[in-house]
Order: sequence, then C-alpha cells, then structure tokens
Amino acid sequence: MPEAWSREEVEAAVADYFNMLGKELLGVPYNKAEHNRNLQRLLQNRPKGSVERKHQNISAILISLGVP
Repeated sequence: MPEAWSREEVEAAVADYFNMLGKELLGVPYNKAEHNRNLQRLLQNRPKGSVERKHQNISAILISLGVP
C-alpha cells in the first residue's frame, strides 16, 4: 500500500494545481506534463500517476465546491 501523502506534499500539489488553474483562467499556455515532472522532482517518491490522481482529486473537490 502506498504511503500517505504528507501535509507538505499535499500543499505542494495544491499550490501547483492552483498555479495551473490560474494560467488556464488567464489563457496563459502551460504544460501539464512539465508541471507533473517538476512536482515529481520536488516530492521525490511520487510517480507520475500518483501526481495526476492527486491533481484529479483536487479538481473534483473544487468542482464539488463550485470552483472552476
């Protein structure tokens, strides 16, 4: 079973998600794969799929709260 995400890891993923969301809302181009790779390097133990799922979970929570 994978290790639970630490508070610092979650904060980094949320900050990265909001960085991408801000760019998207402003129409500024960005590369999701590059964001994922950068976050993987920062977190050091999280594979690509794990980072993608964390971003998907953040998105789902925001949608349930009525946030874009």
